[in-house]
Amino acid sequence: MGQTKSRLQSTRLVHDFSQSELATAAGINGRVLQTYEQGGRDLCGAKLATLLKICLALNCKLEDILPDGETAELLERYQAR
Repeated sequence: MGQTKSRLQSTRLVHDFSQSELATAAGINGRVLQTYEQGGRDLCGAKLATLLKICLALNCKLEDILPDGETAELLERYQAR
C-alpha cells in the first residue's frame, strides 16, 4: 500500500532535510511534524505560528506546504488587501 507524499514532505525532501532536522530548525516537536506529514493531523488546522516556523526553516511559502487550495487561496486574498 503506497502512500502519496504530502506537500510538506515533498518540500522538506527538496530542501534536503530529515524530519528531525526540520523539527529542530523549526523549533517544533518531531512527532508533531511526522503526524502532519502522514496525515494524522490536518496541517491546515495547525497554529499559524507553527506553519510560519516550518516555512522559515524551509525557506518556502505557505502554499508550498499546505495540502488544500482553499487555505492558499484565502492567504492570497488576504495578502492582496
